[in-house]
Amino acid sequence: MVLFSDFGRPPADFEPRQRGLFFQVCTTLIVIGSSCYSSAVSAEVVTAGLVLNYDFAAGSLPDKNGSVRDLSPHGLDGVVRPIAASGNLSRTGWREHQILQGDGQGGWVTRPAKMQFLKQPGSNFTMPFGMVQMDDGQIVLQCSGERRGQSTVPILAFSQDGGDTWTDFQPVAGTGGRPMHLSNFGPGRLSFIAGGRRWFSDDRGRSWPQNVEHPRTSEGQAFNLEGNDWIDRDEQGNPTAILQLGWHYEPGKRHPMDDCTVVFRRSVDGGVTWGDEVSPPEWKFEMAHAGVTHLRGVSEGAIVRAANGWLVAALRTDVPPSYFEGPHNDTLEGTGISISKDDGRTWSKMNILFYAGRHHANLQRLSNGDLVCVMIVRADCAAGKLVSHRRGCDAVISHDNGLTWNLDRRYELDRFDFHRPEFWLDGQCGHIGSVALDDGSIVTAYGHYLLGAAVLVKWRPDAEPARALAGDEELSNAGQKFKTLYDQTGQQGTEFEIEEEPGAPAQLRLTGSGWLQLPSDERLLAIDDNGTIELVLQPEQRGNFPILLGGRGVTRDDKECTFLVGFDMVNPHGGQAIFSDQRLGQEPNLSSVRVNGSGRPHAIEPVLQQLVMVMDQGRGRFYRDGKLFDKQEQIGVLSGSLFHFLRSRTEDLESIRIGIGAQPGSHTAGRALHAALLAVRIYDRPLSPEELLRNRDATLNHRR
Repeated sequence: MVLFSDFGRPPADFEPRQRGLFFQVCTTLIVIGSSCYSSAVSAEVVTAGLVLNYDFAAGSLPDKNGSVRDLSPHGLDGVVRPIAASGNLSRTGWREHQILQGDGQGGWVTRPAKMQFLKQPGSNFTMPFGMVQMDDGQIVLQCSGERRGQSTVPILAFSQDGGDTWTDFQPVAGTGGRPMHLSNFGPGRLSFIAGGRRWFSDDRGRSWPQNVEHPRTSEGQAFNLEGNDWIDRDEQGNPTAILQLGWHYEPGKRHPMDDCTVVFRRSVDGGVTWGDEVSPPEWKFEMAHAGVTHLRGVSEGAIVRAANGWLVAALRTDVPPSYFEGPHNDTLEGTGISISKDDGRTWSKMNILFYAGRHHANLQRLSNGDLVCVMIVRADCAAGKLVSHRRGCDAVISHDNGLTWNLDRRYELDRFDFHRPEFWLDGQCGHIGSVALDDGSIVTAYGHYLLGAAVLVKWRPDAEPARALAGDEELSNAGQKFKTLYDQTGQQGTEFEIEEEPGAPAQLRLTGSGWLQLPSDERLLAIDDNGTIELVLQPEQRGNFPILLGGRGVTRDDKECTFLVGFDMVNPHGGQAIFSDQRLGQEPNLSSVRVNGSGRPHAIEPVLQQLVMVMDQGRGRFYRDGKLFDKQEQIGVLSGSLFHFLRSRTEDLESIRIGIGAQPGSHTAGRALHAALLAVRIYDRPLSPEELLRNRDATLNHRR
């Protein structure tokens, strides 16, 4: 801990990259109870114009519900939030669920199913990439365990009872990265690919002592993966051939404008060596838009052998050129089907099932010979347009070995609405695993980013009773059944820590997984061209432009309205070492105040310091330790203070979010700060340099 008598300079052994980021926002102090700190400071800190005051050495530390007490007379209590919805989702168990199926006439029927969530404790995201059933009936689910600031780790969970219960997730030692193509290679033997290696287990996934290189194509091109293999087997269940699809971009070609290339190949020695490579010309196709013809291709794929011996591939198709003129990314890729009737030597032309928004296909063959293609719904697109804000997971079935698919009787396995006005492509779901069980049921897992969890659905295509959905009736979904980000509070040990050491004041340390939400109160939002936001912070050396103060609202015409105060420690001598921005939608900044890091005093450093933004008649200026930065500029004209900027453009107060230590979004918060909060102080008038020094000295005295 840095001693407060050393305020403004680090100790001799200070190592910036090893310290936690201390974000401190000074606030006026009020006498609370019998606190031995409060009375001395209250007489010294400026109180005129005080609107909000959190002091973590004098009574504002979060309670068991994450609530942070405002010590000002206004009672504007805050709350610690996680930066993404999490909650206790690690073990929910099966819950009753309803899936939808099209009735072939534009309507829908519901069918009974089950749903549960699995999440690795402590991870930010647990994303599924594969699922298999072994010869003893055991189901193995492979996911990625993803934690911010740490390497991604392949993890496994096991179920002996058809998915009813699961073991804890177990990391695969020695591996890293997202795992692909989990496969059952015969009695007791599993394999998957991660980090450029193929890994093997001979004890049903409990240990992974063997690995070989995951080879490139015979022409030296990358063989990127996502989807699922098909394995031909002998009567004992041992693999006789492994069939696989991998993708790459040819030299000089790039996503998303150029065509991607897929290679089919086969291994007959358990995945060690590969041959029979084919890159069919049928997997390229042309699409015209605005008088220009574009060559399109396919990327990741799943493969299955139909009951009649054909090979059927579900491939992720390139972005249609009709989307090039607006916002576009891989969310707008689709799914197509191609069939080989000669064991992979030649393939049919692409049968495009969905041109955009549905992909990450997984193919399974049911015991009755039907083929099931399960896929992610990142954008609900049809006829080149977004038709709803629905996201989730779908499935279609073929009864004729892949020739036709029941698109008018499509299954919606799960659905949730998500709309980010400034970037409608944000799908908030991805990646998939699925397995067909011997009893005709299917267990499907997909990644739900808002919850950071794998959503599992156990379903049957013919489950009864089937009930027609009446009129405008809607079904609940995963996002509605579980708490959203703004329903949850941060937990000590995950989103924040409380540091209490003898002889030092208590501190609230944000870990980078949590932030402090301020109330959207009219007294705060009324602050206009005059105001003061006072900060004291000790930042850690981190990138991604961490946010000190951020706000968000939605305008009457459905645009996102944002403001923020952030800083740059990667390039501390750059032109935006500290900055504030106001913005509407994707338009350029309406205004920005920027501190040039080459000036004096130095901009944000990893030491305890006072930072202040003062608004005086619409002009914004930054101060450090009571001193005005000598190199700063204001671009544009501030339209009211940062707070009133939101209020004046937002009709619905419920849409306004204001936070310390992150930029609030509609469903997540970003650019989180690693920091220790000591206090937060906001005024409805500009404080003078003398008043800032008075507050600074009072804060120092308080903390001795």
